[in-house]
Amino acid sequence: MSNQDIKEAFELSAMFLAHQSYQSLTQATIQYFSSIEGVEEVSSYEIFGDPGEQDQFSVRRFPLTLYDNYRDNNTELLMKFLIGSEGGVKTIEYADQHWILLDVAKKIKPRRVILIKGQVSSLVMTIIEGLYNVYANQIALLDSKERDVLTHLPNRQTLEITLNDIIVFYRGLQHKKQEIKDSWLAILDIDHFKRINDQYGHLYGDEVLLHFARLMERGFRHTDFLFRYGGEEFIVIINNSDLVGVKTTLERFRKDVEEYDFPSGSVTVSIGFTQIDPLAPPSLLLEYADKALYQAKNNGRNQLVFFDELKTVPTTDNGDIELF
Repeated sequence: MSNQDIKEAFELSAMFLAHQSYQSLTQATIQYFSSIEGVEEVSSYEIFGDPGEQDQFSVRRFPLTLYDNYRDNNTELLMKFLIGSEGGVKTIEYADQHWILLDVAKKIKPRRVILIKGQVSSLVMTIIEGLYNVYANQIALLDSKERDVLTHLPNRQTLEITLNDIIVFYRGLQHKKQEIKDSWLAILDIDHFKRINDQYGHLYGDEVLLHFARLMERGFRHTDFLFRYGGEEFIVIINNSDLVGVKTTLERFRKDVEEYDFPSGSVTVSIGFTQIDPLAPPSLLLEYADKALYQAKNNGRNQLVFFDELKTVPTTDNGDIELF
């Protein structure tokens, strides 16, 4: 490798390190690899489940794809070559094609993979291997920044990015004929959480939050998005569902929480949700879900309310909404 090649490699690494989000970094990585001579296609994936178990394995492609029962053309390839992989870069041949697999394994969840179709020179392969190390380390740093410290769910900052991506996806379908179900945003608020902290202490309160987050991970699908919004509030974005389906899913989760044995005893959750309208700004969608949540809490808590079915919210004598 010449001095000029080394200089360009350092400049490229510095450019990658400047990105402040997983989405931005991955988009730049895809664009760079796509520009390399000999590369035919570049795909990026988030991997869920065990690649050795077909019924437990699923992929989410980047940029975001929300089609129902989405199955990528490269799923079989990924299942075959991720089994036993400990991460790193490897060249493979599959279906008479040359591939380069970049596997960011076990450092973060979900697992991140970049798949390059094509054949490159040994010099370019050296650059790809170097950039893989930069990408993997940067992903690990960004992942820690984009997750809530306590529950390890994606945080409020990540919610804003994800919600924007979902809106952009649906806007791109406005003039197309693809059949796809809707996405929905729900705010989940643990009832009387302040009482739990006051009665049992903040350590018990943290345990409740941890158990609640694990219930969310078990109660929703890999194709949905989970977030800790702040305090005792969480958010789930449910994709590819109609109104009946989203009500059924959220009601099932409400019952799961009600029946779960938390460290502090019985816990319930109030839920407000709204349909994601691609023409509405994210702040307005959050406001709609929040108003539905207020209604759920004012009507006795431990229930879910759909914004479109919202009734007049009861208030106190001074006009304030009474939540606690």
